[in-house]
Amino acid sequence: MKKLLVTILAVAFTLPVFAQESENYIQVTGVSEIEIVPNQIYLTIVLDESDSKGRQAIENQRREMVNALKKIGINTEKNLTMEDMSSSYFKRGNALSKASYQLLLTSSEQVVKVYDALAVLNISDVNITRVSHTDIEQFKSKCRKEAMINAKTVASELAEAVGQTIGACIYIYDSNRGVTPTYYNDRIVMRSMAKVANEEAVFEEEPIEFKKIKLNYSVNAKFRINE
Repeated sequence: MKKLLVTILAVAFTLPVFAQESENYIQVTGVSEIEIVPNQIYLTIVLDESDSKGRQAIENQRREMVNALKKIGINTEKNLTMEDMSSSYFKRGNALSKASYQLLLTSSEQVVKVYDALAVLNISDVNITRVSHTDIEQFKSKCRKEAMINAKTVASELAEAVGQTIGACIYIYDSNRGVTPTYYNDRIVMRSMAKVANEEAVFEEEPIEFKKIKLNYSVNAKFRINE
């Protein structure tokens, strides 16, 4: 009896597959790529006493920030968390505090509103750190399946070109350690500041386009060639 060893993604190691030399088969590589519009956008907001006019305390800045976010419909109790807080000490016992917060948003429209609200409070150290999707695991599963379907399609087309057909899949080699997503990790500039004659700061709108999350997957497979 011929031995068939199939490497599955859930297995933590890979075993070789041996087939009889007399067996006729076709070996192909199937690939798949899926693009997803993110619906989880993570911002890092840094409050710094040294950046605020009149040395406004961190707690006051936090309170104003929370109130501003609530006014634009952000659920701060659920989506705003503190990441870190530190103090830097200088001569004469003075200290400047800094606090970092993570804010989870669900759309680019929310991001615009948040940047606008924070700009009014002179909070400018705001960056998009990563994006994801609530159904990312389902998309990964779909990507794996589509790679295998692609492998079968390619094998069938190649066999058909020489007047043959394919039979059962006798070997699957998964060299991936998982469906690897390519995340958007650039610092996005939401606004550009320009100085006008009266030295008042104005903001120019810039289009906001989030890069989609790309899922890539590949699989090697062998199919029997029907006699």
